[in-house]
Amino acid sequence: MNSSQIRHKNFHALFNDYISRHPDQPQRGMLKQFAQQLGLSDRYLSHIKCQRKNIGNSVARAIETALDLPHGWMDREHDRPAPPADERERLFLDTALTLFRAQPDYARELMLDLLRQQLAAPRANLPPTALNDTTTA
Repeated sequence: MNSSQIRHKNFHALFNDYISRHPDQPQRGMLKQFAQQLGLSDRYLSHIKCQRKNIGNSVARAIETALDLPHGWMDREHDRPAPPADERERLFLDTALTLFRAQPDYARELMLDLLRQQLAAPRANLPPTALNDTTTA
């Protein structure tokens, strides 16, 4: 799959996700609302949706910025994640998903902030149990 196809596939996934998060709204006009959220023209998004236009670098980065996605997200394939490796991982994923579904905006910011803090922390600052868990995994 080339980069243009990957970006189109990711755009459709994002748009379908947007639609699924707004089940109470009519289908008609969803592209316009999505375009407003992205800060892009609905006419341009219509061309992208119908694959009459490709998604260039600047539009890909604009989509990532508008949706708080990591830089380069639009350029990578995002297949379904592998099933949990063990019971602890399944418990973590279930708990995180439950929190996210209960309070999506709050949970998203809380989880992203916590994960960013942990990724930015030097390994020396991690608790000893965390170091043991990462070396045995």
